[in-house]
Amino acid sequence: MKILILLGFTIAFNAPAAIKGKSGDELARYRSEAMELGARLSSLEKEIGSKNNLYISSVEQIKQFEDDIKLYKERLAEIHTQVRRAQNDNRKIFQSFLIESENEGTEAWQKKIHLELLKQAQLKLKNKEIELISFENKVTEFDSKLSTLKTNEEELAQVIRELETRKKVAMELYLAKVHNKKMAESNFEKQKLIKKVNAVKKAFSQAPIVEIKPDRIFRNPVEDYKAATSSPKGVTFKYNSIQPVKAVGEGKVVFAGDLASYGQVVLIDHGNDLRTVLLGKMDIKVKKNDSVRDGDILAYTQIDSKEDQNLYFEVRKKNTAQNTILWLDQGGVSKI
Repeated sequence: MKILILLGFTIAFNAPAAIKGKSGDELARYRSEAMELGARLSSLEKEIGSKNNLYISSVEQIKQFEDDIKLYKERLAEIHTQVRRAQNDNRKIFQSFLIESENEGTEAWQKKIHLELLKQAQLKLKNKEIELISFENKVTEFDSKLSTLKTNEEELAQVIRELETRKKVAMELYLAKVHNKKMAESNFEKQKLIKKVNAVKKAFSQAPIVEIKPDRIFRNPVEDYKAATSSPKGVTFKYNSIQPVKAVGEGKVVFAGDLASYGQVVLIDHGNDLRTVLLGKMDIKVKKNDSVRDGDILAYTQIDSKEDQNLYFEVRKKNTAQNTILWLDQGGVSKI
């Protein structure tokens, strides 16, 4: 029966109301500015990512060119050595040819052989010189390309540094705008709640006291909250820290645990047909049939993201939800 009573609750956290008035205009402006800066940050992130990919590709290409140039220079050094050897061989053959030519006793066939050797040596030297020039040109070309790649790499690195600086500035502006937006949202919610409280107080002052006067006054179940909103039934406290959830008065635990899709629920019976309900993300520390005193810790709030969390509190009398805000301590109402 007790579970069925809870299942009968209609709990809905207030959706953002239509933005009106000066505080509403300010909130809309801050939201727009935050969204615009968020889009700029996203664009900068994509551009930086693209430039970083190009930079990595450039570094890899430079390394490949440096490896190729190293091989070409090693081959160039070998060809230089071969050319010097061919030049020395050519000089020796040429000198031998001159000596044989000036020697009157040298036969014609011998001169012919030396001439043929000289031609072969000159041809070998010419081929080596051509190969040397080709490799020198390739090395020069690779050096030029490497220089261009390194220049491009430096320019790309400078662009990335400039983009990172712009991103840093944009991030600082974005965080400032988000802070302003949160402050404006908090102020806007407080203004809405003040109007609700005033309306309830006015209705309470105009209605017969006997019909709606609370039987007793309760403390707030949590102390460290950012804001609270009230509905015709309960009060929702917004928080973003782990803190104790306390009993608002002496009583007995009649339910503590998960309840269908509502989440964690603690139901306290205070006697005289009066009960209080707590609903939200909690680490519950009590169990059914436990007796609690005013201020005893029932649970601890839980957080699982940077977003604000909600703790719903409701007073019920004879299984009927009351206008809970009227049952809260006046100091608590003032804080809200």
